[in-house]
Amino acid sequence: MKDFQFQFDASSFNKLFPFYILIDADLNIKKYGESLSKLIPSLNENTKFIEVFSIKRPFVSLLAATDFIELVDQLITIEALHQNQIILRGQFQKHNGYFLFVGSPWFVSMEEVTNNKLKLNDFATHDPLIDLLHVLKAQELTSQDLKELIDKINEQQKALTKDKEEIKQLSLVASANKSGVILTDLDGKIFWSNEAYLELTGYSRCDVIDKTIVNLGVSELSDHAVLKSMITAFKFGENFDCEIYHKKKNNDWFWARTKGQPVLDTQGKVVQYFVIIDDITKEKEINDKLKESESRLTSLILNLQTGILLEDENRKILLVNKEFCSMFGINAEPNFMIGMDCTNSAEESKGYFHNSEQFVPRINEILSNKEIVLGEELRLIDGRVLERRYIPITSDGIYKGHLWSYTDITLNKKYNEGLRHEKEKYRSIIDNMNIGLVEVALDKTVLLVNNRFSEMIGYPVDFLIGKNASDLSLDSASKEKLETKLANRKLGLSDSYELSVTNKNGELKQWLISGAPNYNLNGEVIGSIGMHFDITETNNLEIQKEKLLKRLEKQNEQLNEYAHMVSHDLKSPLRSIHTLITFIREDNEVTFNNKTRKYFTLIQEKAEKMDRLIQGILTYSKIETVEGSKEKFNLNELVNHILSILFIPSNVKVIIDKKLPVIVADRFRIQQLFQNLLSNAISYNEKTNGIVAISFEEFNDYFVFSIQDNGIGIPEKNQKKIFQMFQSSNTNETASGIGLSIVKRIIDNLNEKIWLESEENVGTKFFFTIHK
Repeated sequence: MKDFQFQFDASSFNKLFPFYILIDADLNIKKYGESLSKLIPSLNENTKFIEVFSIKRPFVSLLAATDFIELVDQLITIEALHQNQIILRGQFQKHNGYFLFVGSPWFVSMEEVTNNKLKLNDFATHDPLIDLLHVLKAQELTSQDLKELIDKINEQQKALTKDKEEIKQLSLVASANKSGVILTDLDGKIFWSNEAYLELTGYSRCDVIDKTIVNLGVSELSDHAVLKSMITAFKFGENFDCEIYHKKKNNDWFWARTKGQPVLDTQGKVVQYFVIIDDITKEKEINDKLKESESRLTSLILNLQTGILLEDENRKILLVNKEFCSMFGINAEPNFMIGMDCTNSAEESKGYFHNSEQFVPRINEILSNKEIVLGEELRLIDGRVLERRYIPITSDGIYKGHLWSYTDITLNKKYNEGLRHEKEKYRSIIDNMNIGLVEVALDKTVLLVNNRFSEMIGYPVDFLIGKNASDLSLDSASKEKLETKLANRKLGLSDSYELSVTNKNGELKQWLISGAPNYNLNGEVIGSIGMHFDITETNNLEIQKEKLLKRLEKQNEQLNEYAHMVSHDLKSPLRSIHTLITFIREDNEVTFNNKTRKYFTLIQEKAEKMDRLIQGILTYSKIETVEGSKEKFNLNELVNHILSILFIPSNVKVIIDKKLPVIVADRFRIQQLFQNLLSNAISYNEKTNGIVAISFEEFNDYFVFSIQDNGIGIPEKNQKKIFQMFQSSNTNETASGIGLSIVKRIIDNLNEKIWLESEENVGTKFFFTIHK
């Protein structure tokens, strides 16, 4: 069975997670999202994660990959160390030996998105952040649209009220109205409509005259309760105002706001109806989207890991989430707190904080100024540290309330304190680690070296500081190479290279140097950093290894020659023994009794098995030594040739399920592979109607072939060892136990795979791959 997984190309993955970070086991950043590179232009691959980011929440001291295991499947907040106000929120996942961070940046306004040179298409389509930032803007725009719409309707109603007694004047006003207007009699039949109504519905004037609005507008989507209320209003001469689906002539529909008003004569008697119809489809869509966005925003706020309190201009609670209640030990459910007055809450809560006497005056000062407050730290007496934010909310310049947010940054504060300690510790480690470290300025001046580098070159640290890096014990070739590498650092290039160096004692050493550009906080190259390894001894060992390999190669050739010689020397007397036994049996067939004949048969069988065993061992030893060439050939011809030379008993039938493909491979090895598997399937099938079936399945880059039999099968306990030398799953005396080990060695040499499915007394099916 094969496992199938979703596969994404780089472009699709970037669209789904444009701010991802892929980190290897050494905490190096290997890949990152395209949008993240816009947000942090100084970010580079193969940079240490802890040199670029800090984990704000939860606190974990990142020294090795094992520390990341604590972060998997948690909500993580990370901050860019060298770029202010860049915070990412998301999760770490384990992925093929790497750690994958998926998340998005955290902004509080669209201005922050713009200031960081990001656009909406830089975010994933499923990212809720954009909805959160747009909702306030959408509310303002929608409120303005609704206000204009209401003003428009009010103006229309005033115009209608003035002229309700004069039909001519009414018609003139209605004709100029952009809203759909119709006049009906007391039975609801239309006797006049303006052009706007005809354009709105697609009907002609002939289509609407003497028809009722119900006849024209009713569709399957129309609300019958609303229709009934309109009909009742007509019947009793009352005003009506409703929203309903209105059908068009082409059977399409639109949302219609329908307002009806009776027209009275001089005696106050209803003589006809004046009806205004407006297309409010877009307005309904805006309202629906606004409600959806409000619902999503509310859900997001309620589940934030930040304490949120939203108050109106009178300090009445509009919204509060669970985190806020938990943060301040409030046992009530958030919903029960809506509408409560917060005027005295600051006085009641001040006992939680250090410097409690200044807590209330500070809140009053903030509320009085009505200016945004960000990142204000509050220390609690229980040891926690909170970060407070205050955001005033206005609409059309009118103050409507404010938002308080509280974030527990206790772990972050402790982390920063720990980070300072770790920096001191790392400085000590750098000074004493077993890797030579050198920091060089753009002018090639040595700025920093550690103790190990001092030991490697033989000069004290104080002597090396300020020297030109190119003048440190290098010959002309090495000096030129170093000059080139230092020039590459100015271009932002990193690489590794070897250099020959003569130390102070005159000893020639081979160094492996891993160099990279050094950047400042603005992402500008200010020099380079090099890690130096003394590989002199390693290179010497490599030379010794090459000599050893040559010796082993020669010994292998001698062993192969010996194997051929021994196999020839062993097979010759075996065949002589077999021939002599045959002669003796033929000369004494009448004289020998049954027991003697049985002994001679056993001697012949053992000699034959010994011959097959020697031939199998010789074949097995030649698999890796004989190099074949790849060629294009037809497997149908190859398999038919194999079947023609194999002994197939009458009880066994070989079937080829479908035409086999043409492949490019080592023909000799493929023949050995099929011949051994087919021989194995035929030999161990003693059933009356034995079947051996050959088939295959094609994939993009390879074929999977199968050879299936309905023979004795292989017990599950033996399935793992059948590919080992001299192992057989049955007691057949003719079995050498080498055939399947030859198959396995061929498969391994071809870099292919083989496996089986088998059930005792049912049969066995071998599978193996051949790449195209």
